[in-house]
Amino acid sequence: MKPLFASALIPLGLAFALPLPAQAAKPTVQAPTTQAHYETSVFVGQWAIMAMDPITVAANKAAGPAERLLVTLPESLKKIVGQDHFSLSRASGTAWTGKQDDLTVTFKLVSENSAQLQITGEGTHKLDLPLYRNN
Repeated sequence: MKPLFASALIPLGLAFALPLPAQAAKPTVQAPTTQAHYETSVFVGQWAIMAMDPITVAANKAAGPAERLLVTLPESLKKIVGQDHFSLSRASGTAWTGKQDDLTVTFKLVSENSAQLQITGEGTHKLDLPLYRNN
């Protein structure tokens, strides 16, 4: 025979284990993530690739739709790509893009100190370079 005290606690303990309707889980609402937007000046400077001369990025003085980034490749990359100067227009808060001849060039910031330069030619030719700030 069980003691009366133990049999009275079992139903009481189960009552506390069950969630009350007011304590039911509420769905969490996440704030929408905002796309980063870097000022043009953050893109400007020397960007390095391991064991190569740096890529130079400059900006023109125009504002709005006429604003451009001017990308200059070192001689070693010019031999691969076929040209060394590109003019890019803003595509988003983190990327600039431009098309010259048969090449499409995209310069994206991953952070303020790292970037990615992608040069795509006709067909499947693609050069994808991870960069880091050199200045």
